[in-house]
Amino acid sequence: YSPGGMFDGRLIQQLNPLTVPSKRRNPLLADFFHRLKLMERRGSGMKKIIGEYKRFENLENYHAPEFSSNATEFHVTLWNLNYGEDVVKDNLHVVKETDDVVKDVVKDVVKEKANATKEFAKAQRQIYKLISQMPQISAAQMSENMGISLRQVQRYLKQLSDLNLIVREGSRKNGIWKILDDEYEDFFKRI
Repeated sequence: YSPGGMFDGRLIQQLNPLTVPSKRRNPLLADFFHRLKLMERRGSGMKKIIGEYKRFENLENYHAPEFSSNATEFHVTLWNLNYGEDVVKDNLHVVKETDDVVKDVVKDVVKEKANATKEFAKAQRQIYKLISQMPQISAAQMSENMGISLRQVQRYLKQLSDLNLIVREGSRKNGIWKILDDEYEDFFKRI
């Protein structure tokens, strides 16, 4: 449940949720919370919900998510699929998981979630600020400025590099860092 109906007054139950355009009541706040990694800017929630549920549509107790709205409220009903811990849908086939598969899936999920942690978002902002102030900064200098271990800074730098958000150009000793994240560069121009 969310207070407030659709932005344009239409009813979601009369629309295809996959084609509803994303509109923000306050674009500046949306951008700010996106920078803090507390929300997305592109409004893909309904598509994600529908996509995740679609993976389980062959299950016996499957119910698609339901969206409804009126002038003052927005409701989403997410049905409990009750699919059990030992059954997973993979490429439209229900399969039994082995212990190794479960461990691999958990490991992958944990690894993906690491990018979205508050600590990572905070470190990302600090690293961007340091790179903006001094592009030739070393990981050791970042560690000193941020008050965290060199090893942790190196992990954050690797994550940011793997996500193509920063890049190191030049030699290890005389090179410089560049921020590739367009959203970071444009943020202050939009305010």
